[in-house]
Amino acid sequence: MLSNEEWNSFIDDVCERETLSPIQKTAVLCFWYDAEMQSGGHSGYFDCYTEIAPEELIAAIKTVAYEEIADNYQRALDEKARDDGDEDGYETVDNAYYDFEPSLFDCLKDFVNKNKDEILR
Repeated sequence: MLSNEEWNSFIDDVCERETLSPIQKTAVLCFWYDAEMQSGGHSGYFDCYTEIAPEELIAAIKTVAYEEIADNYQRALDEKARDDGDEDGYETVDNAYYDFEPSLFDCLKDFVNKNKDEILR
C-alpha cells in the first residue's frame, strides 16, 4: 500500500517536475485532471490546461483507469466544441465523472503504488 509519505512525494515532487518519464507523465496527467475536476469540473480543467493534448490525456486515463472515464472526457470535449458560451454545458459529464467507481483518484493511487519504483524516482 502506498504510504502517505510516498503519495505526498508524488504530489510535491513528481507532479512539479518539468521533465518526466513516460510513466510519470501518464500519472501526472491523470493527477491534474482529477484535481481540477474536484475543484472546477471540466470547465475549470479546460480553462487551466489548454496545453494538454486531449489524445494524451485519453491515453493516460485508459492506462491508469478504464475506458468509461476516457469516454466521458471525450464527451466533455464534444460539449466544449458545441458550447456557445452562454451556459456551462458540462453538468452531465461532470456528474458522470463524480459517479465513477472506482474513481480516477482511486485508480491513480493504485497505479502509483504498483509503479512506485519508476514513478517516485
